[in-house]
Amino acid sequence: MNAQLLNPFSIDIPDTVSTTLSSAECSVLSFNHGFSNLAGQYLAIGRSDGYITIWDIETKSVLRLLGGHVRPVTCLAWSSYNRYLASCAGDWNVVIWDLAAKSVAAPSVRDGERGRGGDEGEDGEEGEGEMDPRLPFATERKATIRFDCPVVSVQFAPGNSKRLVVVLASNEAYLIDISQKVLIRRRRNASSSSTPLFEVEDLIPSPQRIPLLATSLNQDSDVATPQPGITAARFTPDSRHILAGTTKGTLLIFNSSTGRLLTTSSVLATTSAVKELSFDTAGKFAVVNCNDRSLRIVSIASPLQLTQLHKVQDMIQRTPWVDASFTPSSDYIFAGASHKAAHNVYIWDRTSGTLSKILEGPKDWVVRVDWHPTRPMVASVSNTGSVYVWFSPSEEIWSAYAPGFEELEENIEYEEREDEFDFSHEGEEEGRRRRGEVEAADVRVTGGEEGRRLVVKQGDEGVGAGRVWELLGLEEGEKNRLEGRRFWLALQRIEGELLQLSSDSGWNKAEGKDEVRELQYTLKDDDTSDAFVIPPRLEVDYSDFHDDHL
Repeated sequence: MNAQLLNPFSIDIPDTVSTTLSSAECSVLSFNHGFSNLAGQYLAIGRSDGYITIWDIETKSVLRLLGGHVRPVTCLAWSSYNRYLASCAGDWNVVIWDLAAKSVAAPSVRDGERGRGGDEGEDGEEGEGEMDPRLPFATERKATIRFDCPVVSVQFAPGNSKRLVVVLASNEAYLIDISQKVLIRRRRNASSSSTPLFEVEDLIPSPQRIPLLATSLNQDSDVATPQPGITAARFTPDSRHILAGTTKGTLLIFNSSTGRLLTTSSVLATTSAVKELSFDTAGKFAVVNCNDRSLRIVSIASPLQLTQLHKVQDMIQRTPWVDASFTPSSDYIFAGASHKAAHNVYIWDRTSGTLSKILEGPKDWVVRVDWHPTRPMVASVSNTGSVYVWFSPSEEIWSAYAPGFEELEENIEYEEREDEFDFSHEGEEEGRRRRGEVEAADVRVTGGEEGRRLVVKQGDEGVGAGRVWELLGLEEGEKNRLEGRRFWLALQRIEGELLQLSSDSGWNKAEGKDEVRELQYTLKDDDTSDAFVIPPRLEVDYSDFHDDHL
């Protein structure tokens, strides 16, 4: 739906269940939030049997079927431009899917002989599993990261699909870096003509794990004291810090680049463990869900200054909450009521902390809930695995698109004039043709850099090719001699993708009189374009296959 045609003064809270996906077998779901123009177009559903399905929310069709887990999926996360999808489950694995690649066959971990984590190789490598015969295709798995206990949650860093934060069931949290790297090697004074002078090699990505430790900043004594475990962790919207909650009700702020603890805050004034936390779009507020069955709204004046504004709780029924978060406008907070007597979603006013509305559904209780990133739409999951989509039909205002458009309350039969569509004179027809040519001449189509929306991110300037030539010790004459060769073409292909120099071995002795120098570069993030990863209404609909086989 075109956002320009929506009424800006309409009610931004849904009221009724418009759609029910009874065959979803859902355990967790997530709309595709992010920077893409297609934000909110798709709904990722993690199933209790380990499969993942991606639905088009407009057509209610299944676009992708992903099979990579053997236990119920516990969390899903989209990258900023929706190219990558991260999933974690009770099988101790975090799988990162590349939705831009759809292959005919791929390894699978579905056979029961593989156990919880399977017998696959090291982190980031695919296994030897057989293709799941029930899936028509398999989306490429970008990486598989394995842990030694079930994974509770996972999240991509905003604006960077190569960094993730992971929380384990053992109350541990890790900052994961899966950046891809390339190795450029030069050998000079080569004694043999068969030895290559230059090599460009793609390195197999090995995920780097940085543990987030709740260690005190000042250790005055040598006696080791037990530290609280981390139960929830999220990137701030600017991706500079990580806010984590502990088992003792404290909040920790980490540097998102190094994983170093910056400060500890007891602003929640509780000793109950933090279950989950979430930020609003601007990063000025956070809502924290604790085990004392209370929601706390926290104001963030700066990354290191937190202030509690309101405390929300059900004083009568002592209802526990799930998936507390903010609406797109940040005017309301919402949470699902984990009460076995009803399927209710509560909505509070953020400014005053008062209850605004209760969405009352069927008798099944709420397991998970998520709000659409741009529209008054809510998707909730019941304990039976059914997905309920709450929506308020909004009236389109066509006058916002065409100011001269007249809106009618009801249909009116139009009576045309007798000569309205008659061309009786050649002069009038010629005049119409010329006016059409003039109007067509006013239409300009721009391409290249003028037609794109440039995304500028801090620290993403890249590495110039001149710097690479300088480190390799190439002179102008040598560059002209190498032009057109395999190495030259390979370096030209990747020079625009180099982000920063990771390591430089310097000139080292090799066989005979040879000297070798190796440069290792980190590549830029490839999830920065607003391309149609899954084109709406152009993909094959697998709804029938989903209903018959899964």
